[in-house]
Amino acid sequence: MQEHAITNDKIKRPVALRTKMLADLLESFIAALYIDKDLEYVHTFMNVCLFPRLKEFILNQDWNDPKSQLQQCCLTLRTEGKEPDIPLYKTLQTVGPSHARTYTVAVYFKGERIGYGKGPSIQQAEMGAAMDALEKYNFPQMAHQKRFIEQKYKQELKEMRWEREH
Repeated sequence: MQEHAITNDKIKRPVALRTKMLADLLESFIAALYIDKDLEYVHTFMNVCLFPRLKEFILNQDWNDPKSQLQQCCLTLRTEGKEPDIPLYKTLQTVGPSHARTYTVAVYFKGERIGYGKGPSIQQAEMGAAMDALEKYNFPQMAHQKRFIEQKYKQELKEMRWEREH
């Protein structure tokens, strides 16, 4: 579907659409299918294209990008009766010409630097910093979610991983 999206790209080449844009595109497609055809067509589309992957999507938590995961983890560490602390991103360095920049970003939580990332855009550098923080620090909520999912769906996760590898 991404290849057929009309975007504001002046060079007329395919662009990697953001997750939000792809979600909006899918939502629009489903709405158009409902209006043009009927609920039975939507039901068939969902049964064939969406529902078979839904469990894997939930188990792998693919909807959560690193920045969202880090924010959720930090929010669970809030002190009772106080405003929640959230991760703060700071651009440390910008290198290169305007058409080929590299950004260096650090993420801080409660005043402590917990992650560091680089990328061709500030957003990608922030994602890298969040991923670095998630890998370096043990966030109890994240560990609990992983343990729960691993225990409850151990066999299904094993089968999904096997299918992906073969």
